[in-house]
Amino acid sequence: MGQQPSKFPPEARLGTVLGLLEMVVAYGGKADLAFIARELQMEVDQILPASNAAELLGLLEVHDGEGAATQLGIKVSKSLAKGKKKILKEQLPHLEPFRTIIELAKTKPKGFNIEDLINVLANKTELVEYTQEPEKLRELILDWLIYSEILSYDGDKGLFKLRMRKTTNSST
Repeated sequence: MGQQPSKFPPEARLGTVLGLLEMVVAYGGKADLAFIARELQMEVDQILPASNAAELLGLLEVHDGEGAATQLGIKVSKSLAKGKKKILKEQLPHLEPFRTIIELAKTKPKGFNIEDLINVLANKTELVEYTQEPEKLRELILDWLIYSEILSYDGDKGLFKLRMRKTTNSST
């Protein structure tokens, strides 16, 4: 059985995921998610997408309602923004829909819009759920792929592009 990339929860916001991670680390690296939800004045089901996303990214391990920061999670927690971006840039391409979005960006160097992406996702049965709310999909891309500097966005044209590094030496 071939392993499919894990699907990222579309409701997971970057700030909530990083905030959840920071709280777990602040409580010694392990914390009850219901307790953290109360601390954040949220319902447990409101932080579930964030805990699921953190788990998929390898930042937290969740067992029996308790979140434990992984080595990578602790590293992210202690990193400045540049370090956080670098780690996310490495992790996100392993998850859907980010993998498909990056593949689309590679095939459209002049950029793609949200409708282009919806057409691609609609043809992948396992990803069609992401096409249901175009605005949520746009927010997901802006939140994660723009922050991690994988894509750039031209708001006037509504186009996403693969962000190219401007370096003189080629990376291996």
